Amino acid sequence: MARMVRFGSSGWRVPLTYGSAIAAAAASSAVLISILFLSLSKIEYSLPRFGFFAIREFHIAIRDVTHLRDMTSLAQAAPGSADSLEHLSAANDLVYIRFKRIDGTGTASEIRAYASIVPRVVDAVTRLDAMIAAGLPLDEKSLKEMGLELEQLVERMNDEYYKYGDEINVDLYSTEKSLKRFNYQIAFALAVLSLLAIGTAVLLIGRWETIKKLEFLAWRDATTGLKNRAWMSANRDVVLDRARLAGKQLRLFLIDLDHFKSVNDTFGHHIGDLLLKAVAEILQSVERPDEVVAIRLGGDEFAIMAIGDRHAAADALGDRLREQLNRFAELEGHHVRMGASIGMACFPEHGSDISTLLRNADSALYVAKAEGRSGFVTFSPAILNQFDMQLGEEAGIKRALNCDEFFLVWQPQFELATGRMIGAEALVRWRDPASGAIRLPMSFIPIAERGDLILD
Repeated sequence: MARMVRFGSSGWRVPLTYGSAIAAAAASSAVLISILFLSLSKIEYSLPRFGFFAIREFHIAIRDVTHLRDMTSLAQAAPGSADSLEHLSAANDLVYIRFKRIDGTGTASEIRAYASIVPRVVDAVTRLDAMIAAGLPLDEKSLKEMGLELEQLVERMNDEYYKYGDEINVDLYSTEKSLKRFNYQIAFALAVLSLLAIGTAVLLIGRWETIKKLEFLAWRDATTGLKNRAWMSANRDVVLDRARLAGKQLRLFLIDLDHFKSVNDTFGHHIGDLLLKAVAEILQSVERPDEVVAIRLGGDEFAIMAIGDRHAAADALGDRLREQLNRFAELEGHHVRMGASIGMACFPEHGSDISTLLRNADSALYVAKAEGRSGFVTFSPAILNQFDMQLGEEAGIKRALNCDEFFLVWQPQFELATGRMIGAEALVRWRDPASGAIRLPMSFIPIAERGDLILD
């Protein structure tokens, strides 16, 4: 005999039999399976794949530089051959297009070592252009030096390529593989428990927890709990549009911890992680929903995107952060110096898009570190000139190193009492090939120190 179930106060009745119960459970399960597959597929599709494009671009760049190295070796073997000159010119043009015209900031920002390689390659291409323009026969000595330099660049690029690939491929590949396997497990479990209401409830709870965990892994930094670079890449334009529509100012702060490597080397990586968490707590203290968001970009780099009134003091938050981030922190009994340099750029004053704001804030950060670290600098057009001059001087120093333009002079040391020479002091000088002038250390040593071109 069928039982009757009443729904609502209107007395609507539906006969409840085993068949109708099974049919209802099956229909509900079918709907749930569809919803779960759609939701999980959406999550899978939205997982950040920021590493694969950079790896592909880096691989192509390695291939082009390797080809240029090989053509340089062939030209060295036959310096008077027109074919060698033609092949060398074609290979050099290909590398020029790759590094000077096509290469975007995406690869350089995701593979930080790539940013230091690009100027070296561009410099090599420029010098090869000059050699090619000189015509036949080619200078064998210069070709040999260029071949050795390109060989070093290829080795460096290969090292960074494999290092970067190992870091991201393991995590992203295992996450994607686990997610696909989880799709099939959910489908099988729902099919088996489709007749049991309790099974459906359990699976719904499991689905909710899984989505939350995947969202956290995709958009949060595991060490600090702050939003990560992937979140910023996906949401930065949304934040900018929110400020634009509200007629407000967007302030972009880039924060770089000073001497973080020294903390890791001195106290260990555990204390370094605790320092990162302490910095994150300070940044979280200034967060406000829909107005201020803190992001860990990676390593010791952080960012803050703050929407505020155009008439409010733009430097107030920066000064507050500088004060709170430059102090001593007590970390498990260790008295650790916490320091940070900050650069800021504002919309719309310093740029109408996020890429321009990031570039200008990074220039301001560079100046803050160059001025002695632990400072706060707001972007201004004058910074670009200073930045360009610094980069030009650094490129000149790198070229001088490669071209053996530095040389030593010896200053004798005498004992005052006897007048006897007891030693000599080695002093470095730089012979400028353009003017022929001899540059003293005070004109290039500070620039080399700021550009980390001097090794301890």
